[in-house]
Amino acid sequence: MDDRFDRDQTETRYPRRERYRTDDATGYPVREERRIYGEPAGQPRMQEEPARMEPSDWDKYLHEAEQEPRYAEPRRREMKRAEQPHPSIGNSPDRRRKNRRKKRKMTGFAKGLIVLVVALIVGGGMFFAMSRLMNPPEEEMNLTGETVSVTIPDGAGTEEIANILKENDLIGSVFGFKLTSKLEGFDGTYKQGTYNVDTGMTKRQIMELIQSGKVAMDVKLTIPEGYTVRQIAAKVEEEGICTAEAFINEVNTGTFEYAFLKDLPEREYRLEGYLFPDTYFLNVDMGAHEVIDMMLKRFEQMYTKEYQDAVTSSGYTLDEIVTLASMVEKEIKLPEERARAAGVMYNRLRDGITLGIDATVLYAVGKSSGELTQADLDIDSPYNTRKNYGLPLGPISNPGEASIKAALFPETHKYLYYVVEAVGKDNHVYCETYDEFLAAKAAYNASAQ
Repeated sequence: MDDRFDRDQTETRYPRRERYRTDDATGYPVREERRIYGEPAGQPRMQEEPARMEPSDWDKYLHEAEQEPRYAEPRRREMKRAEQPHPSIGNSPDRRRKNRRKKRKMTGFAKGLIVLVVALIVGGGMFFAMSRLMNPPEEEMNLTGETVSVTIPDGAGTEEIANILKENDLIGSVFGFKLTSKLEGFDGTYKQGTYNVDTGMTKRQIMELIQSGKVAMDVKLTIPEGYTVRQIAAKVEEEGICTAEAFINEVNTGTFEYAFLKDLPEREYRLEGYLFPDTYFLNVDMGAHEVIDMMLKRFEQMYTKEYQDAVTSSGYTLDEIVTLASMVEKEIKLPEERARAAGVMYNRLRDGITLGIDATVLYAVGKSSGELTQADLDIDSPYNTRKNYGLPLGPISNPGEASIKAALFPETHKYLYYVVEAVGKDNHVYCETYDEFLAAKAAYNASAQ
């Protein structure tokens, strides 16, 4: 035999296999080595008796399993199942998983139910609130016979109208009025004018009244921008409302409770500048006080929070701003030049130059227009800005909103002069130096020839 396949090599290349045999003494199975293929049969592998091996727990288990009757295995499984709690009883994993799934389902359902209930409550509350706003229980027609006169300006929107009605205690909610007007299709259909509104009328009745344009006034009075108190008085007398004298007397001595009239200085026409130019509808039985009050109320409506804040930050009083605006109104006809001319006035005030505005001299001598004589220019009056530095004593006309806005928001530039470009024209030439001013004045004079 080839000695390359000796015993040691064979055992190395082909490991011995093991099998169980029954120990004669103990009856337990023990491992024994199998013979390797190629060893002689009938020859013991080892000369000495192999050492006995102690049976392991696994060996004992297998032995006992072989000795036990076959019917014992189903019984053992039965007993084992009997020892375990039923899945529906106690706190088994299956039971816990089912409980968790059930709890999640219940929790999700409860959350959904809560959300639904809250949504119904909130929705119901909002519906009830909107219903109360649009149809409050007290909105039943209950005419009292007591009327309040309200003036709706030209072009006024729903919000402005609602604010006017709210100020006169004719409606309870501005938002409710706006909402009803929107939903009922009244927006954009209101007409200007002065209306006598019964204090017992509902919102819809008021809307229908303002929409109809059936004003309660018999006289239409239009006051142009830039009119003076004396011109307005003459206009009122012309319409047969009252005499010019009664009107001027009420301007100077009448009592009117408006915050913007506080601290006015003593002057010939105390309310000059505050009788807002607009179109008014009057009753023939109205007196001077009612007419003036309507004009002051329109000024109050125009004088918004934006303008109030601008006055506060300007460093000037409201009366000084209105005075500047009144000069812009009398001097400038083109809307695009108003803020620029106001800037010129502010620049001259800043540099300590007299304003030199002819319109103030005309006001001082009692003229509304025309040429000025040398005697006019020399008049000793607090309104003569040819002689006096700073602003005149007060407004020289009743300006419109555009001029008031120009006085509050003037252009920023370096111009110190302006001259009408030519005879018959309304635009001006603006100059930074005195030489430029003289040249522009010469060009104006040349255009007259």
